[in-house]
Amino acid sequence: MRILFLAHLFPIPADSGGKIKSLCTIRALASRHTVRVLAYVRNEAERASTSELAKMCDGVDIVPFHRSRAGDATCALASILLGRSYIVTRDFRREMLERLRGIIREFKPDVLHVDHLQMAQFVDSDRTCSVVLDEHNVEYLIVKRISQTSSSSLVRAYARLEWPKLKTFESEACRKADLVLAVSDQDAEEIRRLSTSDKRSRTYDRCPAVETVPIGVDTASISPVKRNPDSKNILFLGTMYWPPNIDCVLYFYREILPIVRQTIPDCSFTIAGQRPPRIIKELERDPNVRVTGYVADPREAAANCGVFVVPLRSGSGVRVKILDALAMGLPVVSTSIGAEGLAVNSGEHLLIADDPEEFAEAVVKVLTDKNLAEALGSQGRTLVQCEYSWEVVGQQLLDVYDKHLGSQGQN
Repeated sequence: MRILFLAHLFPIPADSGGKIKSLCTIRALASRHTVRVLAYVRNEAERASTSELAKMCDGVDIVPFHRSRAGDATCALASILLGRSYIVTRDFRREMLERLRGIIREFKPDVLHVDHLQMAQFVDSDRTCSVVLDEHNVEYLIVKRISQTSSSSLVRAYARLEWPKLKTFESEACRKADLVLAVSDQDAEEIRRLSTSDKRSRTYDRCPAVETVPIGVDTASISPVKRNPDSKNILFLGTMYWPPNIDCVLYFYREILPIVRQTIPDCSFTIAGQRPPRIIKELERDPNVRVTGYVADPREAAANCGVFVVPLRSGSGVRVKILDALAMGLPVVSTSIGAEGLAVNSGEHLLIADDPEEFAEAVVKVLTDKNLAEALGSQGRTLVQCEYSWEVVGQQLLDVYDKHLGSQGQN
C-alpha cells in the first residue's frame, strides 16, 4: 500500500527516543510498502540528512520549523485566550498544512501515518485515506504529571492550565483516526478511555482500533559495553531540554544523591544529553557532578557507568533511554514511572524504587555488589534482544497494518 508518513521529528540523526522510534517505524513500513515522508526539519544537520532517509523510502519532503521565545510566548498567550492547547498551537505551520494537502493530491496515499499527536491537527475531516495515529506517549498525562511534580511553581501552574486542553485535543484526535498505535498496554488502555469519553459533544463518536506496538532499539548496532566494574559513577543520559528529564535530574541531585553519599561519599554523578538548561549546568558547581551536554557516542559515557539511573516522576509511554541502557548491558535503577510500559521485572532486569530512600538504597546496592550489577546488565540485554529489537518490533508493526489495513491498495 501507499503510506504517507507525517513526522513531527525528522528521524536522522537518531539522537532522541522519539527519533529512534520514528526511524524504526519508517524502516519497517518501507520494507514492505511504498512510503513517502513529510517532516519538519529544525536545523541544517537534519536538512543534510534528507538524502540518507531517502535511501530507505520512496521520497522525502521537508518543511522548515523554527521556534523563538517571542513566538512561543505568543502561542502561550493565544492558547489561554482561545482555550486551545499550547503544545498543539505552538507546532502549527501553515506551510505544513498546504504541503500535506498537495502531496495527498499527488501521491494519493492509502494510509496517512501521523507520527506524534501534534501532527493530527493537519488531518482534514474529509480525508480520502485511512489515518493511523502513532502515539509516542499519552501526551496529556505527561503534562498532568508535570503539574503535580515540577519543582517550579510557575511550570506547575501553567501545566494545570494546559493538560485539560491537551486531553480534549488528544481525545478528538484519537477518534478521528482509524487506528491508534500505543507503545505500551498501559497507554493503550488510556487511549481507549480517551476515545470513549465526551462523545455527546464531539463530531466523531466512533472508537478507533487501538494496538500496542512497543518501541524498538537497534540491538545489532548497540552491543554490550565493556564497563568498568569498579566505577562509582552514576549516569543519567537523556534529552536534557525535555521538562521531565530536567525535573528528574534535579530530584535525584537534591533528594537522592545526598543519601547515596552517606554510604559512598566518593561517588560521582554524570548528566549526559543535548541542550542542558542553565539550572542543570549549574550543578557542576559540585566538583563530583559532570554535565557533558550532547554525546555523539553514548558508549563512551557508558564505559564508566557504575549504575544508570532513571528517576522520572512524570512522563508517559516507554523510555528509550532504559532500552538503550539495557541493550548496552548497563545495570539500571528506575522509578515505576520510568519503567512504565516495559516488560521488566525488578530484581531481574533492573531495580525499581520510588521514594528517595529506597532509590538511594538500590543505587548503593548496585554500586557495591558487582555480581548483582553484572546479572542485571546481562539479563536486561537478553530481554531487549528478545522483546524490543527493531526486527521483532518491526514485524509486530507490519502484522498490525495487515490486520487492520491489509485490504487496502498493495504495491
